Amino acid sequence: MSSIAGDVRSGHELDIARLEAYLAKAMPGFALPLSLKQFSVGQSNPTYLVSDSRGQKYVLRKKPGGQLLSKTAHAVEREFRVLQALGQHTQVPVPRVYALCEDSSVVGTPFYLMEFLEGRILPDVRLPEINASERCQYWMALVDVLALLHKVDYRRVGLEGFGRDGGYYERQVQSLARISEAQAAAIGVGGKLPRIDRLRQWFAGHECPDETTVVHGDFKMDNVVWHPTEIRVVGILDWELSTLGNPRSDLANMLQPLLVPFDKDNRGIAVFSGLKNAPLGEGAPSEAMLLGRYCHAMGREYPPLPGWEYAKAFGLFRNAVIQQGIAARVAKGQASSSFAHLVGKMFPGTMDMAMNIIDGLDLDSVRRSKL
Repeated sequence: MSSIAGDVRSGHELDIARLEAYLAKAMPGFALPLSLKQFSVGQSNPTYLVSDSRGQKYVLRKKPGGQLLSKTAHAVEREFRVLQALGQHTQVPVPRVYALCEDSSVVGTPFYLMEFLEGRILPDVRLPEINASERCQYWMALVDVLALLHKVDYRRVGLEGFGRDGGYYERQVQSLARISEAQAAAIGVGGKLPRIDRLRQWFAGHECPDETTVVHGDFKMDNVVWHPTEIRVVGILDWELSTLGNPRSDLANMLQPLLVPFDKDNRGIAVFSGLKNAPLGEGAPSEAMLLGRYCHAMGREYPPLPGWEYAKAFGLFRNAVIQQGIAARVAKGQASSSFAHLVGKMFPGTMDMAMNIIDGLDLDSVRRSKL
């Protein structure tokens, strides 16, 4: 993985002696002593690069310390379970997992160890490091991997009970609203999501076709590892939010950059880094092209994809809650990423984009009623 790993940041230190003692028992082939670095990514769960004395590399993912605002977030145990199931029983590209430690006395919170994948992570959806003539191929390959995941029979691979069958969006809206309320209280003034009550009212009055598959929960361009030279995904990362749910949620999350503008603040720092009106954005496929590719891979007719606008609005709402959560962790001193304070400022703008979708749909409905 090409994400930068540097010195362990202050407040994220681990007890090396205890970790070495655990690994000596859990992984007999692990050559002590170990060295430890921390990845700059990982907004939610602190993520470390662990190397043994022979230079073999591993990745350690742990829950953050302190009092957590959500009982369902940061679930490294669920990450381990889904990675193990998919790795053992499917062709979905995931890193191999080696050990899950639920004993908080080792490094302070539960953690697991997984394979370090050699390859590329593409953090900028504009794909500036990729030739413009190949960018569409990368997006198509990403769609194909998502369809491969959604075609998994979750019962056959041992993931029955990993989530509820049906009713995903209804439960998610209610759960996210509760989480958002707690996060807003942690932030204080200005912490509430703009127009959240209106958005919840709109969701309550509309429906999305109910389907259930394994969903990643945060499937996007920078959560996969690409082969060092080929246009091929070798591993899907960051399964913290995975569950059984509506597959449209993953699809909408992946295609959200097509809705989001590329905007900078007065210091030249990207506030939103989407593909809409983005410099260097040439070569990106259209929404219709990617939806058509996905539906073909899933064996379903297109157009249309029923419930797609609902899925897009929900995806923006959910990401606004995630960004708000990062702002709450910043406020509580629990943020694990070096750039968390920037992401935590994005939630009002993301909510505005969600409201723009439903406002546009409502306006279309009024126009049609007058015809």
